[in-house]
Amino acid sequence: MATRKKVSKSDTGSEQSLVIYVHGIGQHPPREQIKQQWDLALFGCELGERSRMAYWCDLVHPPKAPASPSAKGKRAAAAQAPDAWRTRLVADTNAQVHAFEARLLEQLGAPPQGPDARKGGPGKKVLPLPAWARRPISQAFLKAFIADTAAYFFAPGMRERIQKRLRDELTAAGQRPITLVAHSQGSIIAYEVLSTLKSRGQRLDALVTIGSPLGIQEVQDFLDPTPPSVPLQVPRWHNFADPLDPVALDKGIANDFAPSVTGTRVQDEIIVNAQTRRLWGFNPHSAVGYLTHPSVRRVVNSVMRMDSMARFVIARDVAERLGAEPQERHPVLIEVLEPGYRALGETREATQAREDQERAALRSATGNGNGSADLRLEHRIANAAAQLHNIVSDEAAARIDPLRRFVAARLTADELQQVGARHRDLRVYAVWQSSRKSKLTDRRSLGTIKADAALASFSANGAGITWAVLDTGIQADHPHFAGVIAAVYDCTQPGPPKLLKNAKDSDGHGTHVSGIIAGQSARGKVVGPNGESDLRGVAPQARLIVYKVLDNDGQGEDAWIIKALDHIAQQNEDVTGGLAVHCVNLSLGGPFDHTVYGCGFSPICAELRRVWRNGVLVVVACGNEGQLQVQTRDGEVEINSPMSVGDPANLEECIAVGSVNADRPHLYGISPFSSRGPTADGRTKPDVVAPGERILSCNSHWRAGNAGHYLFESGTSMAAPHVSGLLAAFLSVRREFRGRPDEVKRILLDCCIDLGRDRYHQGRGMPNLMQMLLRV
Repeated sequence: MATRKKVSKSDTGSEQSLVIYVHGIGQHPPREQIKQQWDLALFGCELGERSRMAYWCDLVHPPKAPASPSAKGKRAAAAQAPDAWRTRLVADTNAQVHAFEARLLEQLGAPPQGPDARKGGPGKKVLPLPAWARRPISQAFLKAFIADTAAYFFAPGMRERIQKRLRDELTAAGQRPITLVAHSQGSIIAYEVLSTLKSRGQRLDALVTIGSPLGIQEVQDFLDPTPPSVPLQVPRWHNFADPLDPVALDKGIANDFAPSVTGTRVQDEIIVNAQTRRLWGFNPHSAVGYLTHPSVRRVVNSVMRMDSMARFVIARDVAERLGAEPQERHPVLIEVLEPGYRALGETREATQAREDQERAALRSATGNGNGSADLRLEHRIANAAAQLHNIVSDEAAARIDPLRRFVAARLTADELQQVGARHRDLRVYAVWQSSRKSKLTDRRSLGTIKADAALASFSANGAGITWAVLDTGIQADHPHFAGVIAAVYDCTQPGPPKLLKNAKDSDGHGTHVSGIIAGQSARGKVVGPNGESDLRGVAPQARLIVYKVLDNDGQGEDAWIIKALDHIAQQNEDVTGGLAVHCVNLSLGGPFDHTVYGCGFSPICAELRRVWRNGVLVVVACGNEGQLQVQTRDGEVEINSPMSVGDPANLEECIAVGSVNADRPHLYGISPFSSRGPTADGRTKPDVVAPGERILSCNSHWRAGNAGHYLFESGTSMAAPHVSGLLAAFLSVRREFRGRPDEVKRILLDCCIDLGRDRYHQGRGMPNLMQMLLRV
């Protein structure tokens, strides 16, 4: 299982702190469901009795009453219909109500309405967006915010009834230390309730407000008490706002609320809501988007004396999806507990009892009666997949795919919540995002790494070595690959890897990468765009097993890569006295989120480490994020960026490859686009650099009878297969090092040519195959 988060001592202390949530505007799911959603967003797991929800949605948006055939019944139903209070408010002739609505509309950027509305055009823009984009977003919030806030301030008895919900939760908490987290209008409720508490007997550790409208003058005019100040009961007040949140119109409220008599001030912080970064489901006011932000999580965990690095069930980047559109599906990897390991929050006795039940069910299913039953991980994978089929609403869209240690699926926010709630039954260790991975876009470069000299002197041609290429696939009918392709598998569809005949590569990236490793053109025939002939891979006779783990647009998921790694592991286990696959090449990568897992410990890294320790070399492209575009007064400029090594290149048990100029590496040095170290935990990456600029290799869109068989590409994607081919050539001569990746990596690094560049840019330098072969 992936290494991660430890539970701190304070989490198991006798005095457990309590978090009380107060939700905001709009209609919400039932109390327990929204409480679970907020727990998962903030902590990655359910807190049980350590969290409460002051739920008031049903007061403002009561459920529709059943239809009644009688006239009296119809009137009663209408009175209880959702938003019945709003009809009464609209009919109210109270000028104060209309004036409040008009002022809010003006402040929030909408045209004033009502008989007492101010004259003139609309107020300032809430969102710094074009009118066509701003209007529908603003209107959605205005409808809920103004209506719910008007109900709170003006509907008879509503204010007292809503406040009572929070008071009841505070009373039930007794003397337990409390952290109050309030979203949107919930911050108004929290402020007023805390301001009227008579004594400091209630132990409040902090008030955390997110997306709060407390900075709006029109809201402050109706607060009780006024003028606004930090309540005596509040020892710490943290306020978070998104720059585009239209409800949190005033992003900072510290200047509006006077310090308390004890000196407590509001601490404002501007953050970017997770849902602001999404084009689909854009919602800068999302509660879940705020709660999953690292800054909010850090504050709440600190106040509650909880370890922010504690074990979770739902990873933070997955929890962000809980606030997405209901029908949107999200690719995830559900890591299943191995037998003997406890689920989060489960006692040792409960784990033993559950495993006894599993063994009994297994004996019954196999007809073994009272005999013994060997409970294995594969049984749990199958059980988790079966239960997932009962959870999802659309099995085809969910794409449930059992792997060796995971179950891959595409789940909606509601289905993710159900998995979180049933994680013990499903035996879930953690739910990870199946992160997106993408391609990292004359064999004159052979001389640069001395592969041509090694071929002439040692016949280092890769014969007897099998290389796995995980990429977009391969154009199997390309003449360059005659006799070198052992098999091609498609891992992008649910189910076991599918063996492909007459494999195609619409994108072309995998074909280009594979051509750098192995194969060769017909002798004496012009095939290159500039009249090149006699082109070959670094290890021309190495055999290739190609796995399609990226789609036709060069995009893929961790789940597809892990499926290929599972298949490679199975092939190696089935071979006696050796390896079926000696190395894997991954010219792909993606971003790394340090708030979710340790550097080099993501699910894909954990699986690659397992492969490495089973004797298989792993070569990974370092990434093409070495340059960032920055906007300055003089226009857009590019700057080099350290710590830009992506995932899985940050894995220690791999050979991460950066790019260097193919013709004059000592003169031109490291390619500007090549990602640079150090890693997030301070290790040197890349390990080595290899030619990656204007590399000529196979064109998947070749046509017989023309010179379009080959084309130029640049990127660390082209550098990595140079090292893969070099290692294949090395192993074909020094056969005793097969299955010993640590020793091979040491020899590779010790035989590099120092280019005189920074170690975090070049690693050990450029590999030299001749030195490697002469050294051992």
